Amino acid sequence: MTLGYWERHSFDDPAVTAERDELLKSADRNPDPCTAFLDLLRSGRRDAVCTALEYFHYQDRQARWGFGNPLDEYAAEVLDRARWVLRGTPLPEARGQDRASALWAIQNHAEAADAPLITAALRAVNGDVVDDGAVSAAGQCLYACDVPEDRELVAQLGAMALDEDRPLRIRVACARALGSAESDQAAELAVRLTGLPELELQTAGALVLTAHLDTYRPLLERLVATWSSHTPEVEDIRVALEEDQVDA
Repeated sequence: MTLGYWERHSFDDPAVTAERDELLKSADRNPDPCTAFLDLLRSGRRDAVCTALEYFHYQDRQARWGFGNPLDEYAAEVLDRARWVLRGTPLPEARGQDRASALWAIQNHAEAADAPLITAALRAVNGDVVDDGAVSAAGQCLYACDVPEDRELVAQLGAMALDEDRPLRIRVACARALGSAESDQAAELAVRLTGLPELELQTAGALVLTAHLDTYRPLLERLVATWSSHTPEVEDIRVALEEDQVDA
């Protein structure tokens, strides 16, 4: 398993180091990861809490193999501690990894009320440590919002997706997160994405516009006509167009 940055972080308390190392033990060494996780999560130390959040994120990733997250019963507590991290003062030596760990941990659990915290974190975290998982916390938050969604969060994701100085991977992740929004504001940003040269950004923007077919059907039909049938996500867009036509 991996704890990312926190595997090599130097704690100033040997007891906290021991708890971190307990999470890293292999199964043949009879670890007690749940106790170590809870001790770190409830420690009140920013670096220790972030280590626990990273471990929760790891277990969430493993759940995709069908085993479930054995720590799901603590999801509400994880969300509370992640909010605490996002409100607090960053650790300078972590270079944004503390905020990133909090965002990763709540990628499947963020609520509408978390929009201001997630927006502020995305503005502050260095682009090199924001990955698809961190940005998906914003997508989950938008999904939980009523329409129109939080304007600041939508604007932040749009700005990051359109920022040519950011890595394409991050821009695409931000564009896809906008797919959880159905507001006119998100649609306007999506139109701009469809006009960019990068195919991944075009298709991500087009997926957002499938929620606005009354307005953007002609644009989507033109785009689909220019894309190869093997273009990722083009089939989803084509199906949305066909189903809307049947419903009409």
